Amino acid sequence: MLLASVVLCSCGQPDITEDLRSIERCSEAPVAISSAGCFAYEGKGYVIGGRTNSYTPTNHLYCYDPQRDEWSDLGETALKPCIRPRAATVGDQVYMGLGMNGKVLIDSTYIRQWWRWTPATNQWDTMADYPSDRTVGPAVAADERYVYACYGGKQNFERWIFRYDTQTDEWTKMADGLARMASYPPRANSITGAVCGGRLYIGSGYFRTSEDFWVEAECRDDSVIWHRRTPLNGKRHNAVAATDDRSIYIAGGHYYGGTLTTGMLYDDILRYDPEKDRWTRIGHLPDGGRENMTGWVIDGYLYIGLGNDRNNHPCAELYRIAL
Repeated sequence: MLLASVVLCSCGQPDITEDLRSIERCSEAPVAISSAGCFAYEGKGYVIGGRTNSYTPTNHLYCYDPQRDEWSDLGETALKPCIRPRAATVGDQVYMGLGMNGKVLIDSTYIRQWWRWTPATNQWDTMADYPSDRTVGPAVAADERYVYACYGGKQNFERWIFRYDTQTDEWTKMADGLARMASYPPRANSITGAVCGGRLYIGSGYFRTSEDFWVEAECRDDSVIWHRRTPLNGKRHNAVAATDDRSIYIAGGHYYGGTLTTGMLYDDILRYDPEKDRWTRIGHLPDGGRENMTGWVIDGYLYIGLGNDRNNHPCAELYRIAL
């Protein structure tokens, strides 16, 4: 069933170019899930962990097959039940972990474990632990060899980039370049990002209020060179990002202005063109604003969904947009 994109006014957002697309509903997930990890592998989308009700974590792995428009529950995994795990595909293997196993932000809930899953054999291997205890809300992205975990936090927020070498099973703490950029937040949580065209982009997030910064992080050995890029259209955190290696797509997210009366969820879907450093709005979520969603780009379609609504209820809807 095709749903026409509806143009909605979002408070405080500057005007940007629009290229609105039709949005198609896919089969709903077998269970409503928010704050899960996600990755694509061999033409299928996967969802790992997250919460299925108020704040009860799970470690189940779900698979969505776009060709059949069908979901499969692959059962429990080696991960601890966790909210906000992160995952990335490198070659024929998937690396995942981090997050927390409860709602309350205390040390005992933070998960530093890092796993390697080989889908062909369903083998799970324990890898080197993440070197920081700020394991909630980092942006995780990968290139052909490295996995990057950017920012994150607990009671205090991180501003480092950690690089994981899949060949040596080692984490490297990259130098902090943002400290010299006074107009940027010194640290942030719940940010988003992706590797596109061999370059790492990160931004948005939360530090006292929601942020709209967007930067290119050029990682060299153990240092980072930061390049300012056009900020996101709308300050937000808990947005989802996906890439087709030509563009980066960001959807949803939560705006928090510092008080309980300055909050909203975004329903927009944005496309970032790295070559032109330009944002374009390509659609709106049919069922209203969402945060903590999952997303993949598979065979020319952007798939986004799940997450939670403005009442903090986990959702099962999945949508796709032709790119």
